[in-house]
Amino acid sequence: MEPGDGSRQPRGLRKRFAFWAGRKVKQLLEGVNGIKSSSTSTHHAGISTTPSTETVVRHHGSGQGQFPISQPVHDHLQLRFKSSPLPNTTGSVVAGNETASTKPFPPNIKIASVDFLGDVHSATTYVKRDLGFQGQIGEYILLSYGDTLYSDENNNDTWRGMTSDSLALATHDPLVVVDPVLNDDGYPPQFCPVVSSFDEDPADCALGITNAVETTDGDGIMFFLLNHRPNGTNNLVGAGVATVNLDTSVYPPTPSIHRLAKYWWDATCEPWYGDICALRSEGHIYAYGHGGEGNPYVYLTRVPVENATDLSCYEYWNGEGWQPERLQTKSLGEKESMFWQINQGQVVWSSYFECFIFVYCDNWMNSKVLMKTAQRPEGPWSDATTLYQATPITNGSSIYAAVPHPYFDESGQTLVVTFTNHPNVVQAVKVTFG
Repeated sequence: MEPGDGSRQPRGLRKRFAFWAGRKVKQLLEGVNGIKSSSTSTHHAGISTTPSTETVVRHHGSGQGQFPISQPVHDHLQLRFKSSPLPNTTGSVVAGNETASTKPFPPNIKIASVDFLGDVHSATTYVKRDLGFQGQIGEYILLSYGDTLYSDENNNDTWRGMTSDSLALATHDPLVVVDPVLNDDGYPPQFCPVVSSFDEDPADCALGITNAVETTDGDGIMFFLLNHRPNGTNNLVGAGVATVNLDTSVYPPTPSIHRLAKYWWDATCEPWYGDICALRSEGHIYAYGHGGEGNPYVYLTRVPVENATDLSCYEYWNGEGWQPERLQTKSLGEKESMFWQINQGQVVWSSYFECFIFVYCDNWMNSKVLMKTAQRPEGPWSDATTLYQATPITNGSSIYAAVPHPYFDESGQTLVVTFTNHPNVVQAVKVTFG
């Protein structure tokens, strides 16, 4: 962490004890496997049919998210220990077997059922937040969140403070996350920091982050988008890269981050690379980003994994191939793009379909969780399939930022998806493919 961020780190005897205790608990929990959902099915709500899929939708608890889900009492200490390692992470986030696909493309997508699981919450603090991109470093899944509002056990709206981003660890339960670092007030601090040496003022600057991508054992990178927003007016400044380290000598494992520069790509004239998501595949890291103000398309850059911290090694998709010259948004259009009118989402490798899938929400305020498929990160990408039709909590609003979590089922036949139901309620469903 940057100095002065208020996080508490174990030191001296405390650190040695934490190291010993973490290892002992990890040994005790080896072999724990599978999803343990904290909600149970109470009724079968109906069947919805689209031209390409037939979906049985099951809603747990009181409905599709329009009412709060009553959460059971958890053993929070046990959940802290069970946050790691997750059972099914091998090959789920780092895609490496794309060329070995034996299934026909495009895949025949059939949805057998969709189970609404409930609201996602932290086992170690009280917050309201959005997004929740997933990335993997070693055996651990890191979840990257956006605006994180400090709350209490009653989820009330009394102002207690907030950060523009935070980081948590996934657990075996898709509805429970663990915040590994808390400030003196018991809340997660800003993860990707505002840096005073870059002339950034916390009162006016904020950072958006997407998923961590592993580069070497215990280390990775993360893309960020710098926002200068005095008086609440957004002025996106630039996109950049930070290095991420996960200290597994303590428990829970402690992440830290270091920004390599104020930004790399100028948000006023270049795509916002990485602000959609990033992916590691076949020796490269790929980063998808919006085209910028007034540009409805999404563009792609990539870099060899070993050169991820060297801006000069990045190359850019121009619609026909990769070029070293940086792209300027004023000369870009559909030809060079990956997607159009995308809100937010994430690209992952599907073991079940043996291709890439992009799970996302679009910009049409329709509260749909959508999915596209491709054989390569640069596409071409298929037409969209609707995975789930959500119900907004707030009338006239919509869900956003659908994120796939493939590590809960290594076979890929089921897929946990989270999304943000406005305002700042992250919810989860489990899609079962037929």
